[in-house]
Amino acid sequence: MKQNERYRKKAATTFLMVSAMSLFFSMHALAGAVASGVDLSQYQANTPGTSVSSPAGTAVGTAPTVVDQSIGTHYATVQSAEINAQNPASIDIMVNAGALVGSGQQLYLFAVKPYQMDLSGRTDYLAVQDVGNGSLHFTADLQDGPTSFRSYDAFVVAIATGAGYQIVSNRCYIGNPELVAADQSPALNRGKKGLLVNPNILDDAIDLGIKHAFIPMTTAQLFGTGVTYSFEGQTYSFNSSLIQQLDQEISRLSNAGVTVTLNIVNGWDASQPALYRPGTQVVTSDMAQYYGFNVETEEGFRLVKAMASFLANRYNGHNGHGKITNWVIGNEINNQYWNYVGNYSVTDYTRIFQRAFRVFYTAIKTVSANDHVMFSLDQYWTIPPESGSVGKYPGKDVLDTFAALDQEEGKTNWSLAIHPYPYPLTDPNFWNDLSSGKVTQDITTPVVSYANLSVLTNYMHNQNMLDQSGQVRAIFMTEEGFSSMKGLSQDASMEQAAAVAYGHYIVENNPDIDAYMLSRQLDNAAETKDGLYFGLSSIGADGSSLAAKPAREVFKYIDDPTRSLMVSEFAKSIIGISDWSEVIPGFHV
Repeated sequence: MKQNERYRKKAATTFLMVSAMSLFFSMHALAGAVASGVDLSQYQANTPGTSVSSPAGTAVGTAPTVVDQSIGTHYATVQSAEINAQNPASIDIMVNAGALVGSGQQLYLFAVKPYQMDLSGRTDYLAVQDVGNGSLHFTADLQDGPTSFRSYDAFVVAIATGAGYQIVSNRCYIGNPELVAADQSPALNRGKKGLLVNPNILDDAIDLGIKHAFIPMTTAQLFGTGVTYSFEGQTYSFNSSLIQQLDQEISRLSNAGVTVTLNIVNGWDASQPALYRPGTQVVTSDMAQYYGFNVETEEGFRLVKAMASFLANRYNGHNGHGKITNWVIGNEINNQYWNYVGNYSVTDYTRIFQRAFRVFYTAIKTVSANDHVMFSLDQYWTIPPESGSVGKYPGKDVLDTFAALDQEEGKTNWSLAIHPYPYPLTDPNFWNDLSSGKVTQDITTPVVSYANLSVLTNYMHNQNMLDQSGQVRAIFMTEEGFSSMKGLSQDASMEQAAAVAYGHYIVENNPDIDAYMLSRQLDNAAETKDGLYFGLSSIGADGSSLAAKPAREVFKYIDDPTRSLMVSEFAKSIIGISDWSEVIPGFHV
């Protein structure tokens, strides 16, 4: 989606979209296959801290980065790092070093931050063990100082060399930070119907009977003065104007029983350079709107961590400011237009995002155990997005890579957000998408829309996509909509209304979708100039009142079991069916 298709102003503050990440790590493979009599002499020659140039195409001004020694082929695998359920002050780290059995080596356990790529100059190992039979169980304290914890740390094992300590394993972050959360209550989900709300007409949104509300927020307005937050011995200051607006919006929705989803993107704020990876320069808006979060430097890591902790604690539902239950980090991460970090392969790019995502995940989960923390993909599944001039990737490639990296570096219960708009965007008749040539009913489909939504949800049943308990992950449709106008001049308001009904029924009858958030409550001028009239209402002729479209009435009652079939009856003839079961097997309202 383009930037003018999404965001709105609230009072004097514009809520822009934020992306999520900003980490740069070069690939570094250690050794090849390991046999008995392992030769570790290579490590004597590899001085920790050796630097390499950034890969071709890196963002302008990006400084070279130290080789990440935890990437590549290793002699040992850190299989898991888990807070001990019986003793939450302790972390259990399990290591498989079978390849080193008989080598006589000792393995040293270190904790590393996201920005630490090697162990140069370090001697502060947490524990040491002989390789023994190759199965090692280390323990470490969760707290590592008066005001700090190892919740955000990864763990690696290393061997001693003439040059210090050399990492010989992957890095593995804590997989269950939620164990220490004060709030263990289930996530609120009263139904599937949701909406991208306009903060100036919340009463209208609540009148629609929504169960979910989507709110976008940017870091560009987050920092300032008026609200302070102490975290790990430092004090951070936030913009009181924005925070008060969020307080009012989120508390109003929460008090009405609506589940709130917040989307955090990283707008450009010249006063907070630590938010962006070293050397990142602002680019033109036609290249990118938002940037990756920086956890590549200590200052950036601390700032992102504090910001995430502040938001998670302020909107924990227990202090009068309301409750955020669902968190979307970044936007449509398969398109760097929303998450700019530079030119990288899908693996390197996704690793950059994934490590920053973990910081948000940990900050949120240590406060509210069952909040959903997710990233979003646009509708492009096996082809790159068709718009944008910077890094673009097929959504499936990013999803597969994220899942693999999460498994490698400490499996978590991340959730997924998707944006299955019709193809093309300007045509609300998604039931005709199969004729576009871009929407098919198999896993190779270029695009995922409502017409083939089950392609994606079925894919999430694959073993490598399941969560820690072996269940299908939570999936939210956090942005999708139907235009009431075609070709700038052709009225399609009844098709829009039919799409709202049909779309709701598809989601309601798909057990893998937790909720959808329709875009949007009110037409947006930045979108309508491009022929996109997604609103359930428009501005009336007087310039101030709301003019409801037919879709509004349908949306309001579509999840009411006593009225749903009545308000959707008209849609059957538009779609070309006589009964909903013709297009939705096992149909129910």
